[in-house]
Amino acid sequence: MESTIKLEAEVARRNSPEFAWPTLVLALGLLAGFAVVVWAALDGLLPFWVAAVLNAIIIYAIYTPLHDAAHSAIAPRIKSLRWLNIAVGMAVSVPLWMFFHPHRKQHFMHHARTNMPEDPDLWAKGSFLRVVFIQVPPLLLNYFNPVHLYRDCVKLKISDGERRLSMALFGAYAVIALAIVAAGYGYEFLVLWLVPWFFGNLVMQTMFGWAPHHDHSETGRYRDTRVALFPAGEFLTLHQNLHLIHHMLPSVPFYRYRAVFDEIRPVLERHGVRIEGFWPRVPAR
Repeated sequence: MESTIKLEAEVARRNSPEFAWPTLVLALGLLAGFAVVVWAALDGLLPFWVAAVLNAIIIYAIYTPLHDAAHSAIAPRIKSLRWLNIAVGMAVSVPLWMFFHPHRKQHFMHHARTNMPEDPDLWAKGSFLRVVFIQVPPLLLNYFNPVHLYRDCVKLKISDGERRLSMALFGAYAVIALAIVAAGYGYEFLVLWLVPWFFGNLVMQTMFGWAPHHDHSETGRYRDTRVALFPAGEFLTLHQNLHLIHHMLPSVPFYRYRAVFDEIRPVLERHGVRIEGFWPRVPAR
């Protein structure tokens, strides 16, 4: 079959704006939303359970601008604004208890070795129930392990400066968390951040890690992930139902995945792309 990569790259170029304003607005809106929800709950304007649900949704959604920032998809072509990708990525990492530089390097490895034994996201291989109840919880617990973070930084071979910055940020996160608890706000910390953090990340890891790649058995540009078309799919997953487009053309910001998919769908179908419904099907052997 004749290569269509040049065509795909041209479509990606036309759908990669010089500055992805919607991604920046989403990042700032979610950060502000988290702060407002916490303030409203502490001020008695929102029931704590409502605030917890809202913050879980925010934490689920806030990985999307981090994901785009990691690929420099916020300001992909304006050299003077490349720093903004890092700034946004680091800012939205805070409520996720993530660290931008090691995460970015790990994510690039995932793209380079998707579904291969070296894929760092291969933890998501398995049945839905196994992934959600057995594999994701220990993954999330390791977020709070500084030894695990340090080993990841060394394994990923990020620069000494990035490693020191990541470890310093871990220390800052920990000091802030302990100070909040010591000040007598342990219950508020638990309900307004820790519980929403767990469930928001649980859903996010399932929607980013498991659903697009299941059953993690295929490799190659057109088969290592899939497209899932279902009502409100782009809204509910922030366009990750079109995750294949991101793997093929990672410079495209999340909100342009559908436009790219619609334009190149005939090409994708000729290449045997998995275009399915909500629930992933195991590829035929």
